[in-house]
Amino acid sequence: MNPEFRRQLWLQFSPTRLAVMPALMLLTFAATCLTAQKSVAMALTMVASGAFCIAVYVVGTMAAGASVLDEVADRTWDQQRMSAMQPWAMIWGKLLGASSYGWYGGALALLVAIPSALSTEFSPQVFTMALTAIVAGLGLQSLLVAIHLQRVKVGGAGSQRGGVAALVMVLLWTVPAMLSTFKLGEVQWWDITFSASGMLLISSILFTACAVCAAWRLMAEVLAVRQVPWGLAGFAVLVGFYVAGFSGENRALIFGSGGLITCAVITYGLLLAEPQQRTVWQKVVARWQEGDWRGAVRQLPGWAVILLLAMLFAFWITLEAQSVAHTGALWLDAFHSRPLVLVLTMVRDSAIALFFWFSPKPRRASFAFGLTLVVLHALLPWLVKAAGGELTLQLIIPYSAGEDVAWLGTIVQLAIAVAALTWRWRTTAPV
Repeated sequence: MNPEFRRQLWLQFSPTRLAVMPALMLLTFAATCLTAQKSVAMALTMVASGAFCIAVYVVGTMAAGASVLDEVADRTWDQQRMSAMQPWAMIWGKLLGASSYGWYGGALALLVAIPSALSTEFSPQVFTMALTAIVAGLGLQSLLVAIHLQRVKVGGAGSQRGGVAALVMVLLWTVPAMLSTFKLGEVQWWDITFSASGMLLISSILFTACAVCAAWRLMAEVLAVRQVPWGLAGFAVLVGFYVAGFSGENRALIFGSGGLITCAVITYGLLLAEPQQRTVWQKVVARWQEGDWRGAVRQLPGWAVILLLAMLFAFWITLEAQSVAHTGALWLDAFHSRPLVLVLTMVRDSAIALFFWFSPKPRRASFAFGLTLVVLHALLPWLVKAAGGELTLQLIIPYSAGEDVAWLGTIVQLAIAVAALTWRWRTTAPV
């Protein structure tokens, strides 16, 4: 048996805890039966479903997240890093072992919820919804573990509240969109008709797989096991594929647009959230000069690979947009007609981020980069537009300008950013 899984089981279970969970469930369901005014089956279904959510989504998820931060707080994390366990064995041992008590309570709740729901109006969708709830629980737990591993990776494991807050923000962004499928009754996805519950199950499986993969690859990075950085690129491709499936036409264009937007969000998120250490790029350069291309790729930060993928998406959109008529929406037409300008702007901003991080004292590099983004993309254009400088505004925000001005402004800004980064790289080189 996986030693980490066995250790987590010993931590989660005791004779008292084994007896307390079914006793609580029994008391809850007995009280429900005695106080139900109309349909006992419906009341039991609702209460048991709520008990499942509390046990799996709250108790299990918090325990899974704590399995990472508690190791850091108890100063046992270094011992685990030096163990012989591989990242996959470590992550599933923590994920399933730490959350096992929550799943224990969830299983007891399902033993009541499913039979009760079979005698209600929910009977046609009982098993689909039960499977969706189980998959979603695993996805939530994997996501919180991944968030905490990311914070351990960047050295921010001091507080558990930050990871929970990030999880809540993700849920507020994704859950309403997924639940809105119920309003549609049936959903067309890649020319296949799914019921609302079936589409929700497919979506849950896809994004739970992404969360598990993210937790696994972050565990590998924390354990200093270098891998080819394909995870984030695969996620961007999956998002583009998922979004394009809901479109009846121009799917290739929507696939590229969804992938490019995802790449942009990931790139800026990682540039703001992670330290961009000079030593990492020194290793990349050293491997490249030695002819070890595979080693150089393994050393690349995830956002750099995503930036390369964004360039491919931009070429894809450029080819596909030629056969698509203008929509009338200025920002959308500009996005489709000049995606390469947008990607080169991302390259410019990446160079600015590295310029700050390669400083001899990069303590507030992330703050300086974030402030620069606000100035370049919001305050300066606002000021120039208020002053009536239309041409200057187009040079500052090239992707909103005409074709020739867009390329001119982008190339000039990129050249300045690369020149500044090159100067910083040379002047701060170790002797």
